[in-house]
Amino acid sequence: MSRLGLIIAGLFILALGLYLPGLMEEPPKQVLDEDARALTPTYQARNLTTTIYDEEGNRIQQVFSSRMEHYQFLGFVLFLAPQYTIYQTSGEPPWQVVASEGTLYDNNMIQLENNVVIVSKNPDDFVQRVETDYLEIDLDKQSMVSEAHVVISGPEFTIQSNGLTADLLNKTYELNQHVQTTYQPAN
Repeated sequence: MSRLGLIIAGLFILALGLYLPGLMEEPPKQVLDEDARALTPTYQARNLTTTIYDEEGNRIQQVFSSRMEHYQFLGFVLFLAPQYTIYQTSGEPPWQVVASEGTLYDNNMIQLENNVVIVSKNPDDFVQRVETDYLEIDLDKQSMVSEAHVVISGPEFTIQSNGLTADLLNKTYELNQHVQTTYQPAN
């Protein structure tokens, strides 16, 4: 082999010796720390409808959302434009709850925010509609609590209050701070 061939072979071996360890290394794996993993949704869904049944096969609730994000590490589900239907155990028509945003926690508590409207699907109920900007619902106890401004309406009345506690099973409503009631009897 000529001197030039030995120099080229030596340079090639030197270059290979310098770059080979870098080529053989695997790229470092990105490991998310606990905080970053907790803030990343476990899964996401769009236009999702979920129906929950009790042990006897009766529907107890149904949820539709245009967008849903489940955060398993934090223990809640975020909903965009949720529509909850809460079925009564007594077999009466359900209540439907809609809002701009909602959060369902693992303990069956729902926090609804912005443009919250609750409508009774039973035309004979005294209270037909409840409107507020913030509401907490305990799905197990079928109770509602709000500290925000609330408008309650039925066929012949409208009540305004700052705060509300309600029991959907017993159909009892307690106003925290009554503001005004308007009664308009049917003619």
